[in-house]
Amino acid sequence: MTSPLTYLRYGLILLPAAADIFLQQLDDYGEYMVYILLFLAITVLSRFLPSPAYLKAAALLEIPLSLWLCHQYGFMMVFLSISTLCVYLPLLQRPGRLCLALGHLLLLNMAITDYDAMLLTTANLLFLFMAVTFNHIHEMHQKQVDHIQLYDELKRLHFQQDEAGRQLLQFAHQVESAAQAEERNRISRQLHDDIGHRLIRIKMMMEAALHIVPQDSGRGMDMLHQIRDQLGESMEQMRSAVKQMNPVRRITDDYSLDRLLEETGRETGIETDLILQGIPYPLYPSQQVVLYKNAREAITNAIRHGEAKRIQIILHYGDQDVRMEVSNDGTVQEPAGHEAAPNHQGIGMSSMLERTQVVGGTLEVRRTVPFTVITRLPVYQKREIM
Repeated sequence: MTSPLTYLRYGLILLPAAADIFLQQLDDYGEYMVYILLFLAITVLSRFLPSPAYLKAAALLEIPLSLWLCHQYGFMMVFLSISTLCVYLPLLQRPGRLCLALGHLLLLNMAITDYDAMLLTTANLLFLFMAVTFNHIHEMHQKQVDHIQLYDELKRLHFQQDEAGRQLLQFAHQVESAAQAEERNRISRQLHDDIGHRLIRIKMMMEAALHIVPQDSGRGMDMLHQIRDQLGESMEQMRSAVKQMNPVRRITDDYSLDRLLEETGRETGIETDLILQGIPYPLYPSQQVVLYKNAREAITNAIRHGEAKRIQIILHYGDQDVRMEVSNDGTVQEPAGHEAAPNHQGIGMSSMLERTQVVGGTLEVRRTVPFTVITRLPVYQKREIM
């Protein structure tokens, strides 16, 4: 990025040099033009020097040449000497910058000592004014460069954040796939354990009914009715398993807290309630899985160990996190002999803690009535950089 001092420097060389031709009678215009072009050549070539050390050397070469021109050709050459400020002011720190500028001013006064008092005072005031102006322009330009670098850094961090978001979404899809695989394994175990054993029992009851019906029709008919009921329950379980295996179901359907409470109330007869607080917003699939599984584990513990009659889930959507509180009116919430810390409450509570920590959340257990398991998961909102 070209500094505005560069354009000022060329103007301070070319305009006074051209004006000096018309303002005074020169003995040798050719010699004058040679010196001006030499000074301009040093100025232009200094832009292509590879390091600040070479630039400083070029400035030290320009200063005596410009002072000689001031002594030789008069007041207008003071502007050429002042133009050298544009070279060394950006290269030095504040103390060194001040010392070199004062030395430059002292040498300039020595070179123009034969000027009249008015021109001498004007040259000094002009030098000081231009030095302060150039310094201010340089600092403003440096701030602009710093702002551009800061903006570039923020854009880079923004792109990194987007990439991290994409990776997190990919991880969420992997968690969802793992959850679906776990659900399929659970369904396969259900088909094998529940429905398979039930069908074996029905087969044995059918064989028994074949022997009993000819001898005792009443007892045989009762057994056939039992077989019919067993077949109906098996068909209902089979229908439920097939419905869970439906690939078009979304993860929000498979891991719905509302559906979990509905099924819990229908199967156990206990009272359930779901309360939403705040404005709901979409969650990552991994977060939905963690909330659902923690709620299911807490409900299972409440029914199995706490003999709960009422279960309530409060789901609070906050700005920084989403909080799920699963509470019940049970008495004993875990098997006796476990420690008080959450990670010492058996396999179920340990699993809840582990899956919560995987997504950066925390797990809290309140043993006061009502017994409550609290899951907190952080939420990240995307911020765009203009």
